[in-house]
Amino acid sequence: MRPLLLALLLPPLAGAAPDLKKVEEFGTRWWKARPPSKFQEWDAAAREALLEEARAMGPIAEGSLEHVRDALWKSVKKLGPKGKGKGKMYIEGHGYKSQYTHDEMWAIVKGGGKGEGLVVGIHGGGEGAGSADTGWNVKGCMGIYPQGLLIHGDNWNRVHGEKQLLTYIEIAKAQYDIDPDRVYVMGFSMGGTGSWHMAGRFPDLLAGAVPGNGVIMANPVSQLATKEEVVSLQYGLLPNVRNLAVYFFCGTADKNCMPGTFLFAWDMIEDLKKEDPGGYEKVKFACYPGLAHSFPPGEPGNASKYMLENRRDSYPMKIRWEYAAHPHPLADAKDVTMRYQQHCLYWFRHDNARDKMDVTATRKGNEFDVQLGGAEPKGAYVMLNPKMIDVAADVVVRLDGTEVYRGKPMPDFVTIVESLDDKLDKTLTFDRKVPLWKE
Repeated sequence: MRPLLLALLLPPLAGAAPDLKKVEEFGTRWWKARPPSKFQEWDAAAREALLEEARAMGPIAEGSLEHVRDALWKSVKKLGPKGKGKGKMYIEGHGYKSQYTHDEMWAIVKGGGKGEGLVVGIHGGGEGAGSADTGWNVKGCMGIYPQGLLIHGDNWNRVHGEKQLLTYIEIAKAQYDIDPDRVYVMGFSMGGTGSWHMAGRFPDLLAGAVPGNGVIMANPVSQLATKEEVVSLQYGLLPNVRNLAVYFFCGTADKNCMPGTFLFAWDMIEDLKKEDPGGYEKVKFACYPGLAHSFPPGEPGNASKYMLENRRDSYPMKIRWEYAAHPHPLADAKDVTMRYQQHCLYWFRHDNARDKMDVTATRKGNEFDVQLGGAEPKGAYVMLNPKMIDVAADVVVRLDGTEVYRGKPMPDFVTIVESLDDKLDKTLTFDRKVPLWKE
């Protein structure tokens, strides 16, 4: 039987006001130790030692979140992920031998003022072809246009392509201080394939996605002309865009990226809408009869305008997280790292996220309901901050309909550190969490 958390019988002790100089000093050591990109892994022992220090700092006073976060962020500005150069940003040390980037990861950069949004425009191409595409933009947004490292038929949804895009998003936050609530990924052809992949895998990093004339990994193959030929799509993508703006399109005469998977995906989205009223409302799709492998009339301008209308829903009332630990294309002989493993989606965290788990989590006021869908409770948390709850009232958490927590969770230092580290995101930073099992 699943163990239940006992409600606290006494009110929690008030946390201390944080020593911000001590916080800054800790932040310096944390960001020095943190890997400079998603291509490197943390030294596990060093990270655990730092987390032990953070835990020892204990609870903090109510209302301290922004002060602590901003003190930690000072070191992010100095020591966080960075690119080199102006106009053309270079990143070294990714470990790939690339004939396209001469062993340096690079992207064309436009804009970059503090508080701007971000467009990650990802190029098309194919096996052995494709170059940085600066044709994507949204008003008021910085543009990062990366060159693929290893040009396969699919590039951006592979292990290295995914990590490349995640690295550039972190650089935009740390080095350029862009608005994390206005990040858009956009692409055509192979870039459209990558845009759908990023939308499904990392919807909480984005305000919107524009997948144009791409494909989605599918069974039996991804290049299919009709939806009737598709047996299934890669799991762990479509259900997760419940709260995201997605604007995707294709043409019926496209021979380069056949429309079958996009047509099948739209049917799936329509079914998800019926099953989940209020969800998937910002997903738009158009299929153009007779259109080959080219932009439809009005694109990408109409897509850019739609993205401009949308900001991220950072703390959605409902989350759907279907998880794929190793989505296709799988790692191959050219990959020198493994697929990035996620632990959080919006305000739900699972340290032991397992393949094919399907989590649904809802919130209403201070009440949270979670269905784990194939995952074990151990390692699962509801993440909280004062923007989400009334801190003076009890928080109630139910797991599969059974109450597992009732009380007032205290803000603490280590939760701020962990959540800021996870996404390098000043909005998705939390100062308290409720475990779904008895610790």
